[in-house]
Amino acid sequence: MQSAVESLEVTWAEHWSESWDDLFSSWLAPLGALAWAILVSAVAALVLARLLAFLPVMWSGEPSRHTTDRLRGWGLGLILGGSAAIVLFAGGPGAVGLLAVAGAVVIVAGIVGLSRGLATSRRLSVEVRDEAGQPAAMHTRNVLVLLTTLAGSRPRGLHFAIGSDVDSLSDFALSGVAPGRLASALQAAARFVAGGTPWCLSVDATDRDNLAVSISRHGRKLHAGVINRSDLGLTAAGSGDQAVDLDKFVAAFALIALSSSYPDVAGLAGTTSWRSLGLHFVASTELRDDDDDSRAIAILGHAVDLDPGNHPAGLMLQYRRNRYVTEFDALRRYADWLSAEAAHLEAEHSPTRNADYALHYQRVLLNYVVTVVNLVAIGGHGPDPSTGPDASRARDRALQLVRLIDARTGEKEGERAGGSGELPLLEQKMRLVAATGYVALGGSADLLEVGSRLTEAAISASPWVRYDLGCMHYAQSEEQTNPERRKELEELALEHLEYAMIAPRPRSFVWKDPMLVRLHADSRFQKLARSPRPDFWDLEPLRPYRRQFAALGITSPLRLSTFAGSRAELGDYLGSGRLRTLALLGVSELANRTEVLSLLPWAEELLSRYKVELVSEIVEEGILGSAELGNLTEQERDLLSTKVFRSLEHRYGFEGFDFLRVAGWVDSLVP
Repeated sequence: MQSAVESLEVTWAEHWSESWDDLFSSWLAPLGALAWAILVSAVAALVLARLLAFLPVMWSGEPSRHTTDRLRGWGLGLILGGSAAIVLFAGGPGAVGLLAVAGAVVIVAGIVGLSRGLATSRRLSVEVRDEAGQPAAMHTRNVLVLLTTLAGSRPRGLHFAIGSDVDSLSDFALSGVAPGRLASALQAAARFVAGGTPWCLSVDATDRDNLAVSISRHGRKLHAGVINRSDLGLTAAGSGDQAVDLDKFVAAFALIALSSSYPDVAGLAGTTSWRSLGLHFVASTELRDDDDDSRAIAILGHAVDLDPGNHPAGLMLQYRRNRYVTEFDALRRYADWLSAEAAHLEAEHSPTRNADYALHYQRVLLNYVVTVVNLVAIGGHGPDPSTGPDASRARDRALQLVRLIDARTGEKEGERAGGSGELPLLEQKMRLVAATGYVALGGSADLLEVGSRLTEAAISASPWVRYDLGCMHYAQSEEQTNPERRKELEELALEHLEYAMIAPRPRSFVWKDPMLVRLHADSRFQKLARSPRPDFWDLEPLRPYRRQFAALGITSPLRLSTFAGSRAELGDYLGSGRLRTLALLGVSELANRTEVLSLLPWAEELLSRYKVELVSEIVEEGILGSAELGNLTEQERDLLSTKVFRSLEHRYGFEGFDFLRVAGWVDSLVP
């Protein structure tokens, strides 16, 4: 019985073995041969496509990353399909043979498509090596982040470009290298063979002040350069430029190199030098919040010197030179420069149609409008500037800018129907600021395109938009003869300005804004603008005489001590009595001593920031000079120090003033 079962099992095994042999010999063996033939044909076509990608003729054009990905996918599919057709139908009779010919045509199309996709692929790898020649992973990530910041994100900067206005690198696939020398070498070899990442940015750091940088495409080096801190003018003693991140120049180098190969990289506004672009990148990021403009002006001046065609750096240079200007003639020169720049752009670059200059042109118009608003606010030079040609031209420019951005909104809505994005937030803010400037210059708020923008600005969450709206209402109040309406507009202005103070930049600028100088004495303004006043001219005894002193060449209260005439002559010139003249000279001496004290090497930063407020509080207590301060007894001076401390603590409690520190400041002013 057992032997019968064993015989049955052997019979089933033999049966399945015979079936498998029949399947393999009848089907799998022939198919295997065909598969090998198809594979060999496809590999040969792939190798040919990869070799063709090395030819520069295949690099022309500007397809998007989505298009290149589709070209590679379709090319690979056509190669496989064509290879199968040739192997299966080659040598067949009649129409069957024609299928093989069609397969050959399909392979050729696949080779061209795949080669084109590989050649124009928007993929960039970044490899940074340290002084020892080892891959530097953190350094590589820093370069990738800066590349994205410079040219792979939406444009930023209301009055000047921050970095650049290029966002084309958002269409690039960026990647770093694997850590370790062996892993990075294998990765580089695989990328070279496969060809999926044609661009390679290589950076070699010799030391913290020198970088060697190059960029290649499909293994062919296209651009190379050396980034040297000294050559870039970043080694001035005590300038703090040793801390400048040289990787920003690596990002600038890569962007300029890529822009020369891709005509659709728009937003450089004429910039062709990577060194100049890198300097502008540094000035608009690392030095953006510096109250002292000297470093930024020096760096931007060097950027424009290296590349006179770098329009964004030129605009930022003029902005940093003139942003706190309160003199009429200086503002007029700035406005004239902006007007000339706008005319040059219109004549040479067609900025309303040329995407490379579009945002730069809009910023020039916006700065021109804001500058003329300040010019009108200062006034006092000949005919009323609010009715002059400057105001008329600025109104036209403001309305032009609003309508220009409205037109772009229509374009974006058309694109959005096809799946594109909406108008960038930056241009929305520009439009609101331009609308407020138009009304501040006497334009009608009843225009549809303006009135709707003012309504939008009133509910905007942007501190700068609300700041400009407040300035507009204040400018309107200055033109009012009806006291009730004037008061209503001032209240609106202060309300919007108070909201704007939530942001540090408007808070630091509000005391320096030439348009709001007349508001400085208003206690409501002083309460909302809690940042310290930067200028001794803001002291109540000195403010009314600022222009008269300027006519004598005395541009700072600290220079009153150099006045060559007598006190009587000064009083006659100012139209002030003897006692007031003595008070002016006494306050200027007190300011001079405080300024000198704040400049000493061991002076505290807090004193440097609050020097004007310190003198203001002393003057508020009736002390009009250092001599009067010296005549106080020790107890009286302690009482004065207590009052000054309490006032500073009440207004600027967030600074954490210390009583002994304030008392030390007061004591140090005693002659």
